[in-house]
Amino acid sequence: MWIKATRKNLKPMSTVIFGYCIKGGKIEIDPVNGPRVQSIFRDYLNGNSLTDVALKNGFKFHGAIKRILINQTYLGDKYYPLLITPEIFNRVQAELQQRALHLGRTNLPTQQAEFYPQTKFKMNRSHHRYNIPTKQAEYLYQLIKSEEF
Repeated sequence: MWIKATRKNLKPMSTVIFGYCIKGGKIEIDPVNGPRVQSIFRDYLNGNSLTDVALKNGFKFHGAIKRILINQTYLGDKYYPLLITPEIFNRVQAELQQRALHLGRTNLPTQQAEFYPQTKFKMNRSHHRYNIPTKQAEYLYQLIKSEEF
């Protein structure tokens, strides 16, 4: 279902990250969401899980909280004012790493597995012919089988 865009149903797109707003052509700390960002960092350092921090601060998913916690823009730069001090940011990064290690969620392999690329293939006989090239290609690719060692 398509919705026709009119002036009534168009919403302005966000052009700054969460916790900031644009006033007078300059990026400033949002008076509502800026303190929420600071609360997110504080809550995480107080030992709350990402999920608990998300629920406490009005988010549905903990992934959004993690993206906020690792975003270096909150340290301030040429365009964005400082919202989180470097000390707090670095403590959060260390805590994220420590919790990931404790939970075994570092996405690092425990040992280097050997990789053996498949070099022998066979293709089953084609029984169909499609007029749409992408459909034909999809069909042919599914017929390819690798020969196991």
